[in-house]
Parts: sequence; structure tokens; C-alpha cells
Amino acid sequence: GLNSAASSEASSVLAAGKAEASSILGEANGKASAINGEASAKVNAASDALSSAKGVSSKLSSGIAKLEADKATTQAELDKTFFLNFGKKGELKDIIKGLKKDLKEEGKKLEKNEKVVEKAAGELEKVQAAADKSKAQADKIVEQGTAASDKVSAAAAKKAASITADADKKAAAVLKAAESKANALLKQADKLAK
Repeated sequence: GLNSAASSEASSVLAAGKAEASSILGEANGKASAINGEASAKVNAASDALSSAKGVSSKLSSGIAKLEADKATTQAELDKTFFLNFGKKGELKDIIKGLKKDLKEEGKKLEKNEKVVEKAAGELEKVQAAADKSKAQADKIVEQGTAASDKVSAAAAKKAASITADADKKAAAVLKAAESKANALLKQADKLAK
């Protein structure tokens, strides 16, 4: 009767509320995820750029260290060479001269690359700060979505409870009216029986 119809209506109101709440929350989570994903991709790219620049510096530093070692070895050999061995001395001096030239070039490359590293580090810092802001924005979207979702759910629950309560009141009124009528009929029947 009244109660089962009301119960059915209340259930559908709750289901609709739940679906809407879920949709709101899903949309908020989707937006937040997209924001976080984009920010994360930028941070990863900046981080990769920094790593790459550091890798180049590391290779250059290793190369410079090897050149320095070669120069030291060659210098030691030159120092040991008999002072009248002009041919070998000249050859070693030429090698040292070449190594010094290479060292100068590699040093310049390293210096230039260190600026790239510095710039990449600054960019990473900037991108990370932006990502942190984006995360805060995403968190706020989820927070608002959750609040809206909860509000919709609460409204649906309230409406469903109201529908059920109204049905209970109507059912009680119908029952009371029926009892009154039944009592009146019983009295009438009693009178007739006498």
C-alpha cells in the first residue's frame, strides 16, 4: 500500500542522489588527476633535463681528469728525459702543449655546461613550485567535490526520510479513520442486535 510505494520512491530518490553524488565526486577526482598528471609530467621533464645536464658535466669532468692525468704523466716523462735528447723532449713538449689546449677547450665546455645545469636546476625548482600549487588546486577541487557530493547525498537521504515519514503519517491517518469507522459500525451492529 502506501508504505511500499513510499519505500520504493524513497529508494529511487536515494539511488538518484547516490548516482549524482558519485558523478560529482568522479568529475572532481578526474579534474584533480588531470591537473596532477600534467604537473607531474612537467616536473619529470625538468628533472630529466637537469639529470641530463649533470650527466654531461660529469662526462666532461671525467675527460678533464683523464687529460690532467695524461699531462702529468707526460710531464713526468719529460722531466726524466735526458736533457740532450732534444727529439724526445720536443715530442713530449708538443704532447703537453696539445693536452693543455684540449684541457682549455674542455674546461670551457664544462663551464658552459655548468650554466646549463644551473638553469635546469632553477627550472626544476620553478616547475616543482608550480606543481605544488597545482596539487593544492587539485586537492581543493576534490575537497569541493566531496562537499558537494556529501550535500547531494544528505539532501537525498532527507527527502527519502521525508517521503517515508509522510507515508507513515498517511497510513496512520487511514488506519485511525478505519478504526473509527469500524468502531462506529460495531456500535451500530450492537444496537441492531439488541
